[in-house]
Amino acid sequence: MAFYGLNPDLLAQCATKFAQAEQKFTNEQLEYLRQYYTVNKYPLSHDFQAIAKQWNIDDFHFNISLDYWFLGRRMAEQEIVERRDQGRIAAA
Repeated sequence: MAFYGLNPDLLAQCATKFAQAEQKFTNEQLEYLRQYYTVNKYPLSHDFQAIAKQWNIDDFHFNISLDYWFLGRRMAEQEIVERRDQGRIAAA
């Protein structure tokens, strides 16, 4: 990941936490989260609580996993944009 100005070790750690979080969800939950992400890329803690309540899960660590998942998705999306921009610069 390029992310100019950010610590690469921190970014690697975030990517690892994203992968770990994603393993905790079922395929149906991941599909729901992907659809939710298209509507709200920056959910707040009350949004995480609403998702957990909808899924009948009352676990603090579940909310943390949701937070890591959304953060990881945003980081991956940003990486795609940066790679596309780098490709344009290299092609010019």
